[in-house]
Parts: sequence; C-alpha cells; structure tokens
Amino acid sequence: MPRGASLMGLMKVLPIFPEFPPSFWSYRYAVELVRKKATMPPTGLATVAAMFPKDRFDILPIADLNVKKLNDEDIKKADMVMLSAMIAQRESTKEVIDKVHFYGKKIIAGGPYPTSYRDEISADYLVLDEAEVTLDPFLEDLLNDKPLRIYDSKSVKGRSLNTPLTKGGKPLITKTPVPRWDLLDLNNYSSLAVQYSRGCPFDCEFCDITALFGRESRTKTPEQMIEEVEAIRKTGWRGSIFIVDDNFIGKKDEVRKMLPVLTNWQKKNNYPFTFFTEASMDLAMPANKDIREGMIKAGFDSVFTGIESPDPDVLAKMKKRQNAGYTTPAEKVKILQESGFEVMGGFIIGADGEKPNVFENMFEFIQETGVVIPMAGLLTALRNTALHKRLELEGRLISDTTGNNTHNLSFNFKTQLDEKFLLDGYSDLLGKLFDSKNFYARCRVQESIRGPHHKLSRTDSDGFYAFARLFYENIIKHPDKEFAKYLLEVAVTHPSNIPEAVAQAAKLRHFKIMTENTFAVVDYQKKTHSLYEDFRAKVEELRDGANDRWDKVSEMEKRVLEKARKGYEKIHEDFRKDAKKHKEILINRISEFKRSLYPNQNAV
Repeated sequence: MPRGASLMGLMKVLPIFPEFPPSFWSYRYAVELVRKKATMPPTGLATVAAMFPKDRFDILPIADLNVKKLNDEDIKKADMVMLSAMIAQRESTKEVIDKVHFYGKKIIAGGPYPTSYRDEISADYLVLDEAEVTLDPFLEDLLNDKPLRIYDSKSVKGRSLNTPLTKGGKPLITKTPVPRWDLLDLNNYSSLAVQYSRGCPFDCEFCDITALFGRESRTKTPEQMIEEVEAIRKTGWRGSIFIVDDNFIGKKDEVRKMLPVLTNWQKKNNYPFTFFTEASMDLAMPANKDIREGMIKAGFDSVFTGIESPDPDVLAKMKKRQNAGYTTPAEKVKILQESGFEVMGGFIIGADGEKPNVFENMFEFIQETGVVIPMAGLLTALRNTALHKRLELEGRLISDTTGNNTHNLSFNFKTQLDEKFLLDGYSDLLGKLFDSKNFYARCRVQESIRGPHHKLSRTDSDGFYAFARLFYENIIKHPDKEFAKYLLEVAVTHPSNIPEAVAQAAKLRHFKIMTENTFAVVDYQKKTHSLYEDFRAKVEELRDGANDRWDKVSEMEKRVLEKARKGYEKIHEDFRKDAKKHKEILINRISEFKRSLYPNQNAV
C-alpha cells in the first residue's frame, strides 16, 4: 500500500498529463486566439481514470500540464500518481517523475511513450500496452500489496478474464468506459476527442500503429458512440470533436452501421457537434462513396489522410499500398473535397527513393490540390517499426526520435539523398507553404471544389475575439495584404464562410510562429558560432600584449555575450530551449579559450 494511503479509506490517485512542446498539431498560437489553453484534453488518461474501481480509489482532478503548471500541493495530497505520455512528451515526463519521487510518492506510467521506450522510464510501475488488458492485473496486485514493476500484454496473459480478446490477442473495446470528463475543465479546450476504433489494417513501413495496436481494427458499438457523445453534450460543451482513430475506416462494415445511428442522434439534438478524423486514402474509393456520404450527414467536416508523397515509387517503398491504384493521389484528394471534406494531408521528406525534384513536386501538388493544412515533416525512424528494423540492419540509424517530425531540422538516420540538401529544401518548403499568399491560394482552391458540409451554426464571443485579434495583428500591427484580400473576398462572395475563414487565418498564425521561430533558432546557432569566431580572431590580434591585455579581452567578451543575450531574447520564449544550449556553448567556448591564453587569470 503506497505511503499515506489509509487502510480503510480510498486510495487517492493523481492523474498527470505531461506537457507537449510547441508542435504542428498543438495549434498553441491559434487556440489562444479563442481564449483556450490547449487544443484537446487527454482523453486516454480520462478513460483510464474511469477504469479504476470507485469503491477503492479516489481519482483526483487531472493535472494537464498543457493547461496549467503542476501544483506541488496536488502531489503531496495524493497517495499515488499516474501519467500517460506520447514520445513528444519525453522531457516533461521525466521532469514529472523526478518531482513525484522528490515528494516520496510512487508513480505509474503508461501510454505510447512508456510502451515503446520502457528502458527510459524511471517510474515505479509501468502499465504498458492497452489498459483494458494490463490495468486490472496491476490494480489487483497493488491492492494485495504485491505489485510488480512491469505489466504488459505478455506478462498478464490469462489474467484479464473480464476483457474479451480478438484472435490476435488484442482487447475488444466494447467494454471500454466513457472518459471521466468530470475530472477536467472542458472550457480550457478548443476541441474534444473521442475514440471509436483502434488498430489499422495497413502496415506502412514508417508507422508504429500496428506495433502498438495491431492490424485488427476494433470498434466500439454504435450504442457506445452515442453514450460517448451524449456524455459530452450533458457537460454543456459544444464544438468540434476529433475521432482519434488510427484509421476511422479500418473496419468499414462497422462504420456503415454506426454512422446512421450517429446521424439520427445529431438530428435529434440539433447538431451540437462537428467531427473530424484520420482515415486512409482509400476512403476516396468508389466503393466507399456511401461511407463518405454517411460521414458528411453525421457532421464530419474534415479528414486527415496520409498522402506522404505524390511519387508512386516512394509510396511503393513505404508500402503505402492504400494510396495506389484506381486513380492518382491528386484525384483522391479532389474526390474527398467534392464529398464535403476539408482534406488535411501528411507529407514525408527524406524517404528512400526520393528524387532531387522532391520539393518542387510536393509544393506543386499541395498548392494545386488545395490541401490547406499540409503536415510536411521529416521522416523519422520510430522504434518497433519495419523502417527502424531495416535501417538498423543497414547500419543507418543515428539516434532515437524526439517524437516531433515537423519543424525539426534533423534526421535520426542516414538519408539516401544528401542530408544538407534535404534540410535546406525542407526549410524552404516550410517557408513557402506558410507564406500568406500561398496559404490563402490553397484556401481558394479548396473552396472552389469542396462540396456541402455541416457547419456549427453559432458564433460565440470567442470567435469575435479571435477575429478582433487577427484584424489588429494583420491589418494594424503588421499589415498583411493577403489576409485582408482573402477576408474581403469571403465576406463579399460567401459571407457564411467567414467563421471558417477566420479559423484558417488563426491556424496560419500558429504555423507562421512555429516556422519563423524554428528558423530563428537555426539562425541563432549560426550567429553564436560567428560571434565566437570573431571574438577568437580579435583576441589573437592582441596576444602580443600578453597578460596586460586581459582587461581588454574581458571587455570584448562582455560585448559578445551581450549581443548573444539580445539575440536570444528576440526568440519566442517557447522556443528558447534549443537557443539556450547554443548560448551556453558560446559562453563555455569563450571561457575555455580565455583560460588557454591566460591560465593565471580568473574568468569573468
């Protein structure tokens, strides 16, 4: 029994969701325009919280570090802490574990990051893989005061008798409970997330989904989905819900059964929500027309799909077979747009088989198809993927991934094309994609193709606030004629689309801040290197004077470090972590150089 837990009372458990660094999908600089603190809440953690027996555990409110800083008092009053994390949350996860241990508390860790990188996690207990299988055995052992350190699907085999399994040994999710929304303040989030299915029938070389959740797509029942959305409706929250599936159409027959039920519920409740999701590009197949139509009727308005590359040779090497056949990737995007979806696309740079014209082809494809939100990222080799195994055999792996493949200018493996060529081209691509003129050009292309779709009818004060902020920033503070031209066009030709236009402008703001500061950190690294080389050269000129030049060298050092400080402070505070490393490297290099010339003097 954890220290502080009463023998008779309920065990208090504090759920913590670590912080994400600024990223493409965080939309951090867009959601702040609508006075929200994060894009969406930790649905997985809230779901796991619902699995704890209420007669033995008291689950405290979830501490989402993307919304507010961790309160030490919350840790002190808990008997135990649990967290769930993705790879991108690696640094925050380690900080949380260290702080929890500082206060002498035990911590449970689960989620994709601990499951794939168990060797990095210093938590007391690792409850890995899917909680439907591993949580109950852990809780049973915990309550009997004999918990093991690691629980995974292999070690608990045969113990999860209350969870039905597929033939492949994966848990069905027909008994997965509704998330504990009462543990979160939903007003902090611009959207919510619901899971309908897990797993994906495809096995793309770079993707770790099948390693985590298998190739058997498992769905909730239509009744479960209604219970999920009804629970959200009862909270009073309204807006856009992300169906966070690995592939929404992984089990098409079940999707066909669920969509009419969801549509009827939406109609009955006057469409309180719109939905967006992730799906493979075979959603555009003629045989899936009924699914596309059913999704639109149910209130789906957007879909993210892995386009990856317009080059069929690259797709073949990735084993992206669902993107091949029956028509081109560009035509597939058009089919989805004509059905009523906004198509958000994933694109990959650095794959084997790419040709030197990769950047020109990708930019042209994105602009011509009107993929307004293109997630163009560098290929990363994730653990437990076929790509990682192949590169390891080929001796091409360099390091582990950070979990963030966009706005991150490094590869964790040796690329076939020259790395500098790829990184320079990628930087140029990001700059062009999130240039106002190119961005709004894609908006126009999409609008000219996109079919009818459901829109949220209300316009709230947050929307007006966002418009006012955007107007001030783009018209008064830093005039952007492309923003003004686009908003005026929409107001004149399609005034009902103004809320969508404002939302797109808010997203562009986010991508611009991400892109500009990514480049700023790279420039700062170059600047600190240049400052050091200039300092060294000038000091070398003074060496004739030996120690009597110490004061002058020290003054030169102060001027150099002042320039470095000013450059550092120009970078957005959310991006200063990497810049700080470069500043510290500069300080250390100068200090070491001075000591080598003046060993008898004390460094400033």
